[in-house]
Amino acid sequence: MFDGLKALNAKISKMYSEFLAYEDFEKMADGDNVRFCLSYLKEKKFPNIDSFSDIYEIEVFLEEYRRSEIAKLRGFLPLRYADFLKAYLERINIEKIVKILRSLRMNKEPKVDKLVILGKKINFKEETFESFIDNLKDTHYYEYLKNYKSSKDEDALFSIEMNLEKFYYRNLTETTKSFSKEDVEEFKKIFGVKIDLLNIIWIYRAKKYYNISPEEIFNFTIFGGNYNSEKLLKLSYLDEREFEEEIRNSKYGALFAQGRVIVTGRTAKKIMYSIVRKNFRRTDGIGKFMSFLVLLDYEIANIERILEGTRFGLNKKEKLKYMIVDREGSEEIGR
Repeated sequence: MFDGLKALNAKISKMYSEFLAYEDFEKMADGDNVRFCLSYLKEKKFPNIDSFSDIYEIEVFLEEYRRSEIAKLRGFLPLRYADFLKAYLERINIEKIVKILRSLRMNKEPKVDKLVILGKKINFKEETFESFIDNLKDTHYYEYLKNYKSSKDEDALFSIEMNLEKFYYRNLTETTKSFSKEDVEEFKKIFGVKIDLLNIIWIYRAKKYYNISPEEIFNFTIFGGNYNSEKLLKLSYLDEREFEEEIRNSKYGALFAQGRVIVTGRTAKKIMYSIVRKNFRRTDGIGKFMSFLVLLDYEIANIERILEGTRFGLNKKEKLKYMIVDREGSEEIGR
């Protein structure tokens, strides 16, 4: 607990009350073009939203929205949370790096506005896969990329993404070492669960869809969740049937309930949404702030999903099916 925690939570509660509700997404899903959705967003939430030439520009706008919402809370947080927040925001740079690498691998122009790391603008225009990685030489990302920069292997990009994911959560977890015992427990309830779900999805997909050895499966698991390294090692070596049974008997059993098969990970996101929403309402500790960060991510993800579904001409039912929500009938078996 810290002085100002009540003020922080009051601010967060007010900001969360202004999030779009499920009914707002239902109304947007009625539209048959992106312009309709943007008009609704302008009237309901973003008065300064403008017309955009493509989805890429909308993503940039939503990224700025995320940053501005988080910036509103910085003044309420003691300095010991500054490193945590900085590590949390690393996600934005990592997502940009992955987008750039994917585009360069496919010989396409990366649709990223800019990449600034430690105050330095990193060039990626007219670069190759290898030269862009070289441009990251003075950053902490380079260590996770350098071994793949000259690789022509199709799996190189996959390995890079997995390594960056591991780096992100290890870095985030490291920042909690200065937290109180109570704050670490709050972290475990939110980000610890998120890491668990990511590991379950990874291990299951690796066993079911790819010919990957248990050693390699374990190598790409993420530490910092509620499963320790011994448990992750055990899960990595179980066969597919044993793994499903192990998870089915855990608190994450809903992932395989009623014959589910993990395909997109949407069920895991809905489980996560349900957990953070309940935690947001129940806690008066720092967990409310951590829950808010995840809920903010999901609000943005839901906006992007409705816009994408509209752009691709999906009907209303199909659009809403891809929403990350905890609502009766919103979840399709086998996703």
